[in-house]
Amino acid sequence: MLLSLCSLLLAPTRLLLALRRVVARLGLAVAVVAAGVAYGLWGLGVLLRRGPRETFRWRRRPPDAAPPRFPPELVGATPAPPVPRCQHHCHHHLRRRHPRLPPPRFCWRFLLREFDSQYRMVALDLRGYGASEKPLGRDSYRLEVLLEDVRQVIEILGTPDGRARDVSSGAAASPKCVLVGHDWGGLLAWELAASHPAMVEKLIIMDAPQRAIMAGFTACHPSQLLRSSYIFLFQLPWLPELLLSLADFELVKTLLTGPWTGIQNPEQRLTEQEVDAYLYSLSQPGGLTPTIHYYRNLFRDTPIPREPPPLPTLLLWGTHDAFLDPRLAPALCRHLRPTARLCLLPGASHWLPEDQPRPLACLMGDFLGGGN
Repeated sequence: MLLSLCSLLLAPTRLLLALRRVVARLGLAVAVVAAGVAYGLWGLGVLLRRGPRETFRWRRRPPDAAPPRFPPELVGATPAPPVPRCQHHCHHHLRRRHPRLPPPRFCWRFLLREFDSQYRMVALDLRGYGASEKPLGRDSYRLEVLLEDVRQVIEILGTPDGRARDVSSGAAASPKCVLVGHDWGGLLAWELAASHPAMVEKLIIMDAPQRAIMAGFTACHPSQLLRSSYIFLFQLPWLPELLLSLADFELVKTLLTGPWTGIQNPEQRLTEQEVDAYLYSLSQPGGLTPTIHYYRNLFRDTPIPREPPPLPTLLLWGTHDAFLDPRLAPALCRHLRPTARLCLLPGASHWLPEDQPRPLACLMGDFLGGGN
């Protein structure tokens, strides 16, 4: 009798939750269709402007388009120790005289150079990027899989013998790192620091949202939906890959170098060679799909950490970010511990590590306190 009464009382709540899920799915479907139509019209415009031959031609970048790799004995540009399910590629930056590295770790080249005399630094290709493996299938890029990749890499690189410890036994303390993330790396860094705070000493985030705050912010600021329209496009099959590759990756080039979306600092604008370095991995057969699978898994029912990371945090944000509303940064900071720092960089774009490397180096150095 009591159980039946409880079920009856909970019925309205269950109904409202079910209705909320249906409305959310319908809203997502509408946004996906709208984004597909809008970007499809852009693709049609490219076709009319350039003609079929130029529109559907894209150039596969040869190996020499990427910045040269360094001898492993000099700089440590080597595969990371094996991580279950996927082989990753790391760059251990140890010396000052070899500043260049392959993409997408390429974006960290300025900051690696700034801190190479003080820290052991590791720039990681996430699965699907650069020289790391690119497993087939959308399920290989679920958020929990990506987080486990990063956790195991920290565990392995922080262990003297290069083997992961059994942290469940509690026999040894977890290795610690200063975790720095930008964009998707930042999103993963937020969640790893919240779920495994024992592995992170300090957290530095650059232009990357936390999922729990992003959802509420977007509900209050619908303009963010326009800035995130590409995410809805990426929910579609095959169309995003087609549109991104049109006219030799014209859309990707525009995102990196365009007057509104690209790097804003005139001294740091990408050269043609640097753009080709970014396009090298994407232009290989099947190179686009793994990176799009990251977004295709965003709307899955993955648990969202609600508690802020319980550790010192530095949040760096460009005020000219074309993809994330600058008002999102203070909203994120209000969710953090009182000791968290927020630094807005006036006029800086979304591509913060390359747009403003010198101010970033100063802010990060002050936050890290010159430790080792």
